Amino acid sequence: MLLRLTLADRTAKPLEEGELTDLLNKPNILRLAMVDARDNMPLVHPVWYYYKDGKFFASVDRDGLKARSLRKNSNVYFLVDIDPDDGPPRGVRGKGVARIIDDPDYATKVTTHNVLRYLGSVDGQVAQKLIGMGKDSSVIEITPRYMATWKF
Repeated sequence: MLLRLTLADRTAKPLEEGELTDLLNKPNILRLAMVDARDNMPLVHPVWYYYKDGKFFASVDRDGLKARSLRKNSNVYFLVDIDPDDGPPRGVRGKGVARIIDDPDYATKVTTHNVLRYLGSVDGQVAQKLIGMGKDSSVIEITPRYMATWKF
């Protein structure tokens, strides 16, 4: 499937390719919207992620609500934007399809990658506790259908 890039707001300017790459390579939070498996209502969770080869990768509790919900309905909406203290408003949002991968070794690798990305080191008690959670995690792999960018 070819990724379609669009403008998110007609009063904004689109992000250029380098700006989009820069935004997605910084440790911003991905807000992930899905349908709650319990009651079919909207559900949004912030997750640590990385973006590579046109896909987003995050690790989540294998038996948690995010994984359960995405197993039931794989359609997602996502948003990555910058902290308002980090310059003019800009971001990317879109729709995609999530795939849950139940592989503890792979989940530990994704968790380790994200711990390094967000904490800057895999050393320390918090980092090691998070990495240890990888064995009980699954990987969410999100393939965007489209991404809409904006900057003001």
